[in-house]
Amino acid sequence: MAHLRTVPIPRLTPGAYGTVSVGDATARKNVRIFRREGSEWFITQNDYKFTQNQLQLGLNLGIDARDTRRPGGWGGRINVRFTVHDRGKISADSVKLRVAPILTYHHSQSVQQIFTTAGNDTSNFFQSKFVSTLEASLAEMDVNYPLFEFNASDDLWAQDFFEPGYTSMPGPSGPVTLQVMIRSAQGDRVAGRQVFEYLRGSGTGAVQDRAGSRDEINSMGNLETIPPHNFNGKNYPAGRIVLGTHGAQKPYILKYMLAQEIQDPLLFDTNWLAAGLAILRKTQSTGYGNIRAFSRQNDTEGNPSDLFGILWGLHGVPSYTIDDLLSQSQIIEANANFARSIRGTVNLLKRETGIKNADIHGVPAVFRTGLTFLPNGGIRPERNNNSELAGSLYPASINGLILSTQYLAPNPWGPVVDGRDIMADAVSEVYGRLGFKVNFVDNWNSHHTWGGEVHCATNTIRNGSYRWW
Repeated sequence: MAHLRTVPIPRLTPGAYGTVSVGDATARKNVRIFRREGSEWFITQNDYKFTQNQLQLGLNLGIDARDTRRPGGWGGRINVRFTVHDRGKISADSVKLRVAPILTYHHSQSVQQIFTTAGNDTSNFFQSKFVSTLEASLAEMDVNYPLFEFNASDDLWAQDFFEPGYTSMPGPSGPVTLQVMIRSAQGDRVAGRQVFEYLRGSGTGAVQDRAGSRDEINSMGNLETIPPHNFNGKNYPAGRIVLGTHGAQKPYILKYMLAQEIQDPLLFDTNWLAAGLAILRKTQSTGYGNIRAFSRQNDTEGNPSDLFGILWGLHGVPSYTIDDLLSQSQIIEANANFARSIRGTVNLLKRETGIKNADIHGVPAVFRTGLTFLPNGGIRPERNNNSELAGSLYPASINGLILSTQYLAPNPWGPVVDGRDIMADAVSEVYGRLGFKVNFVDNWNSHHTWGGEVHCATNTIRNGSYRWW
């Protein structure tokens, strides 16, 4: 609630009265005005009359919004009018206000809470195992952020059915912040209801834009935020939103984020994605081409059908060698194509943000095609099992959870040479140069096999007490 005050008006007659009103009908239904009496606050309508005594003391008022800025709807602007009637004369003053924008967090903001989805031994053995491994990894990293487990849905993707955001305004001791959970614009994605059922409360709001389709492009894992920066005479104090498009198809949430007018969205064409061959070639050239390309063993516990009996996904760990992998011309050609797509994305980032080559650090990755997803899982039929769209062959270590100076990455299970996972070592070396300590967590069966990783399985609330104005 924002505070409003009026200065005391000492020379008023006993019949004097005042009103505080918002004239525009749309604006009025979207805000509430409060008056303070003693220690309590009371909702105050346009026709409420403040007495001579109240006006002489000065009014202590508050105002809050009942909605956010909306595309094609209320833009958050209001005009509050203070009117005083005395001895047949009318005096008035007004102030223009606007509801603060909804903003999304960037990874330079410190973590305050972590989210994931719960699992159990009967319905999802591997998710339950992932949560236990996640908790153990966080303990090993000596991070004490509270971990919230959604448990009212079998939806695994805590990154996708909502995006933690915030709104803030100036306060006497710095920004006053309200957490706002943004449900994905996927009306039939039941898991998203949990932000209203379990997260909304004191200090935390929840919001949903108009309901879009269940299409994966509307999952909130498709939204990230570039940290604050200045470039080409433009200032982005809260950073810029990044959204992936599929050619001409844009995410439903785009118009809502544009309506906030602060984090100017930057669009990337990720149509080549379904959601590090060099290091393998180097290993092959040193005489280790005959070792297994994947160091992980198959699980022997859990429901065997979850491993081997389902038609979709990459179930079970491939047994082929590095030589076998590098002899697959389709994979080699596909990775060359995807590398060009990555370079195009990097070049767009350089043009839009001013980053240089020295700011860009490569993490080893190998892509595969033909990834097949669950029916009715938000993947369009033409994108399912598509030979031209990329999925990660190894667990994608770039798709992890950033925790200030530590990074929780999916274990890539790369080839082991002289007792060392060459993929994991390469990842640790890259992030180590940037000041991050890397811990690895196994998400092969819980998420990688379904086309996602640690980042997709988690979410975070971060510290939003920074000025955006």
